[in-house]
Amino acid sequence: MRVAMLTYSTRPRGGVVHALKLSERLRRLGADLTVHSLARSDDEDALAGFFRDVDVPYRIYPYEWHPDLMVRLERMIESYMDNLPADMDIYHSQDCVGGTALARLRSEHRLSTPIFRTVHHIDDFAEPRLFEFEKRAVALADYRFVVSSYWKELLMRDYGLDSDISYNGIDVEEFSSLPARSKTSPGVLFVGGLEPRKGLEHLILAMEGVKGKVKDVRLDIVAKAGFRGVDSQEWFRVLAERAGIASSTEFYDSVGVDVLRSLYSDCDVLVLPSRNEGWGLALMEAMACGKPVVATRVGGIPELVRDGVDGILVDPGDTKALASAICRLLNDPSERKRMGASGVERAASFSWDSAAEGVLRRYREVLA
Repeated sequence: MRVAMLTYSTRPRGGVVHALKLSERLRRLGADLTVHSLARSDDEDALAGFFRDVDVPYRIYPYEWHPDLMVRLERMIESYMDNLPADMDIYHSQDCVGGTALARLRSEHRLSTPIFRTVHHIDDFAEPRLFEFEKRAVALADYRFVVSSYWKELLMRDYGLDSDISYNGIDVEEFSSLPARSKTSPGVLFVGGLEPRKGLEHLILAMEGVKGKVKDVRLDIVAKAGFRGVDSQEWFRVLAERAGIASSTEFYDSVGVDVLRSLYSDCDVLVLPSRNEGWGLALMEAMACGKPVVATRVGGIPELVRDGVDGILVDPGDTKALASAICRLLNDPSERKRMGASGVERAASFSWDSAAEGVLRRYREVLA
């Protein structure tokens, strides 16, 4: 079985992490799989390879960046259409760019084999043009996977589209042995993107209240510009300055696995204040590290995080509740330890092996 897996970037974004982990497991199960990705033509590091070593063949195609989102999307799609092989048994895209390219190739009779799509989320507020583009791409796939029951129900309810659930997995061993902690002051960690759906501004505003109740608290933010490519750290730096937490806040762009593991080691709690979330890979990573989490009751998060067991869930945008939850955990070491231990057990119940087995089984059903 020859499979082409498509993902739009070589950077450590959630969909990219999912694509690589799933592809590696599928290949171990016998699929003849190659990952296909895109990178800006002026980004030598991105063109050179993925953010980590990858145990699967891959090809990276350049595209010329443009400040206008839709022009940039067209260039990315064209790069795929010019370079993708046409003789695969299965095509599987992790995003709307690859999905649209495959649909256009099908319409031009340049490929005729099944097109799969994994829907991690549908962003409906940040960029209206992208929302419409995404909806079309989801509908054009022959078969769909989703990463939570929430999104399976939503696709059917709002779009009349069926799908199969393929949960994200985690390799617990990657996070079970962390480096020694290098910082002793109470630490809050955010790992996500700068795009609006991640709600980072809510965490920064909440930290203004935390600062008055937890001595020497600090905030580490690992965040890169989202799909639009225009989200800037500077806006959040100004917000942190106005909230009075700039001196205790540190921003990171893309970081390697070793740095990320060190940040998990140094934090006491991970916070993900999303407005909309497919699943939350950062939550799984923190839980695997034995860290309690604070997150919002949106998307697939409540399927992963058990409120009061592995962490604390609050309503999106409620900065007072967010601050209260953070303070509760920072001021109660026994609570952190209890929730952290539960989180390790919870994260271990989701494996990439089982995810790959389910995906491969669906491939075979379709081909049969």
